[in-house]
Amino acid sequence: MTVWRITDGEDGVESGERASPATGSGPGSGDGSGGDIVELDTALLHISASPVAARLVMSGEIDVSNAGEVTRALDAAGGRVPGCDVHVDLTEVDFVDVAGLRAFNLAALDLQEDGRMLVLHAVSPHIDKLFATIGWSSTPGLQIHCGPRA
Repeated sequence: MTVWRITDGEDGVESGERASPATGSGPGSGDGSGGDIVELDTALLHISASPVAARLVMSGEIDVSNAGEVTRALDAAGGRVPGCDVHVDLTEVDFVDVAGLRAFNLAALDLQEDGRMLVLHAVSPHIDKLFATIGWSSTPGLQIHCGPRA
């Protein structure tokens, strides 16, 4: 399987180049088999995706500098399994700014048009509070699950 890896160029391939499947293993790569797609791997944020399911695992911080990559990863996940909800594990996400919240909000609205949902798992209480404060916690197509964080 070919794994596409987008990096910031530090000790990795440049954005858009092909990487070997071995580079698909690492933090957040799912089951450890190296079979997940690495959507983004920078010092600030790591995003891995299942190649066969509409599932993403994010770790790090989401802000204006990487919100575009988050949007692209959400779009790609939604396209992998048409008709299915998109699930995002945020267990290891420590910070999300308004640009990141907006990326999730817009993705949920797009998915909702097709009768699907964006389901955010293990959202930290402070990120959940930000969604509520802005008023985006009730966005059609968005479901937020706060859960225990280790």
